[in-house]
Amino acid sequence: MTDPNVCSRRRLLAAGSSALLALACIAVPASAQDKYPDKPIRMLVGFAPGGPTDVVARKLAAKIGPTLGQSVVVENKPGASTTIATSELAKSKPDGYTIYFTGSAALTITPLSIPGLTYDVAKDIAPVALVAAEHLAIGVNPSVPAKSLKELAALVKANPGKYNFASSGTGNIGHLTGELFNLQAGKLDMPHVAYKGAGPAMQDVLAGHVPVLAAGLGSMYTQHQQGKLVVLAVTDPKRSTIAKEIPTSVEAGFPDLLTTSVFVVLAPGGTPAPIIAALDGAIQKAMADEEFLKDLRGATVEPITDSTPAKTKQFIDGELKKWADLVKSTGIKLN
Repeated sequence: MTDPNVCSRRRLLAAGSSALLALACIAVPASAQDKYPDKPIRMLVGFAPGGPTDVVARKLAAKIGPTLGQSVVVENKPGASTTIATSELAKSKPDGYTIYFTGSAALTITPLSIPGLTYDVAKDIAPVALVAAEHLAIGVNPSVPAKSLKELAALVKANPGKYNFASSGTGNIGHLTGELFNLQAGKLDMPHVAYKGAGPAMQDVLAGHVPVLAAGLGSMYTQHQQGKLVVLAVTDPKRSTIAKEIPTSVEAGFPDLLTTSVFVVLAPGGTPAPIIAALDGAIQKAMADEEFLKDLRGATVEPITDSTPAKTKQFIDGELKKWADLVKSTGIKLN
């Protein structure tokens, strides 16, 4: 006959083994998450290399990689007004190994201007951080006989359809800036020419193939300093601290021509909160580094040093409403 005490000991051992197994199963995912990241991270950029978004993305990737303990590799996915890159992010596994660096227009203007998108910004994208703000500006090839926005407006009015303007893509904030100028200057006939990034747009304006450029000041200022491009105004109520000699659109006589672009970092929707926190923590550490901030200002963008994932979401929601109201009130059709 089996000793009852032996049976009791066996049951206790079995129960203990089951409990240990259960604890081990629970510990595995937590341990795996604690190890994030344990391989390189892809940072998607929806523009061609050389433009301001790409330049700032590479600066940030190089800075946060050492903090995260893994390389952050920038992958350029230009085209279709950044929807190629945004769509790839939305479809990526929410594990923190694919993130997205883009201008705010990709999330706020593009959804308003392109019907039938395969992703929903509110559901398929997780805000991580705001990084920097960039002034928008309107510039011309030096061969254009206009030294101010009012002179450009008069020139286009006298020559309808002859002058066109370039931007880094249909539906982005550069495009909207040019269309707003057309509207506010008296419904000018200055057609839009879309490019796959600020770099290619700039090349054609410098070559004289397109006379006018609406883009970020960061992609234009060096050329302006060298006399290869004439920046007529920044579309902001205040002058840039880096380009103080360039008048604002308000000073130039267009008080409602106000646009700006904010660079944001995003992850796929559903990315776990600890991973979002790790990415945001690395970014905030970079934004506390004075040398890095100086480097960003050297790229003609103004750093944002008080961002959080919640503030990033609030900003995106606000911009989406702002542009929806503006597109509706002005009747601008971007698609």
